[in-house]
Amino acid sequence: MSRHKANVALDPKYLMVAVDENDEPVGYGGITLATPDICYIGNFIVREDWRGKGIGQLISQALIERAGDRNIAMDAVSYMGDFYERNGFKFSTSNVAYNTVCVNEAMKKSVQSEFKCRDLTEDLWPMVTKYDRQVYPTLDRERILRAWFCAEGSRAMVAFRVNQVVGYGSIHEKPHQEYGLKNVFADNESVVEAILRELFKEVPEGRLAHFEKDEGKPMPKYLEHSVSRFDFTGIRMYNKYPLETIGDKMW
Repeated sequence: MSRHKANVALDPKYLMVAVDENDEPVGYGGITLATPDICYIGNFIVREDWRGKGIGQLISQALIERAGDRNIAMDAVSYMGDFYERNGFKFSTSNVAYNTVCVNEAMKKSVQSEFKCRDLTEDLWPMVTKYDRQVYPTLDRERILRAWFCAEGSRAMVAFRVNQVVGYGSIHEKPHQEYGLKNVFADNESVVEAILRELFKEVPEGRLAHFEKDEGKPMPKYLEHSVSRFDFTGIRMYNKYPLETIGDKMW
């Protein structure tokens, strides 16, 4: 629901639904107008008893038609990469691994650090968007980040060294008393730890938190003994051109 709420905030008409002759939903797909030039495809699924009947292809065609001449971005599981490439998504950038961590008491404990963390408030937005530009130099993502960070059930944290932003990240509630981490960007592993310790403070012990990590980055030592990894990875793909990213701060 957090993902849906964020996408609705960005684009109220993002969701397209396929229905049968009784007007019952059999599948849906989402395409969000993230910027004037870029659409993002996500939340794509066909009901199990209707799979293999071309419904997915119909939804996919409808989404691409809605995008028009805009560049389309999507996050695909890596084993489907060849399929999407054959269907026009020929450019790719970041690869991520999907992970889950069980929050324990040690992860919630405050430790001495050179970094100070603050909840994201309105006065911090100019500094956060400036920092974000170090990862996405050609894209103003403030509108996107506001949709994610300001959604109900979400909390965002900004890390500082003295008065300089050195990272940010967010956590949101998921179904089944689980949590999701989103958009953790940081100068280094120590900043990641400082941000996560603050975000985990309000998470009850024993709860699961899901996150994606750039495959080029090491797992923070703070997490490595409590994390489990899914047996598949993801890849960001585009149909017209890859979006420039600078990965040194992307965790």
